Amino acid sequence: MPHRERYLFVCTNRRSDDSPKGSCAQKGSEELAARLKDAVTARKAKAIVRVCTSSCLDMCETGISIACEPEHIAYGSVTLVDVDEVADALVAGRVVQRLVVHGAGARGERSRGSP
Repeated sequence: MPHRERYLFVCTNRRSDDSPKGSCAQKGSEELAARLKDAVTARKAKAIVRVCTSSCLDMCETGISIACEPEHIAYGSVTLVDVDEVADALVAGRVVQRLVVHGAGARGERSRGSP
């Protein structure tokens, strides 16, 4: 299996319907992951970007959560409307700053090397 430059882990964890936390799957993450895979394929970028599903990323409070590597950032509150922008950023090696909830560029967090 080839190593990719970027990996995107989309939380597709599903909790019971009565869970107070809810879950990313209940919020539509399964469809979002499928659309992201299709968007990467449409951009002919499968050799450099891999979209994977994951279990819980422990960010239930942020809506649908996505971990991005090697950037070590997490996106939150991602919706289907964001799919093309996220795919374009992945292919270009950029980060969608408005979606960052953890990691460099997130509100209240310092990037590496900051005092």
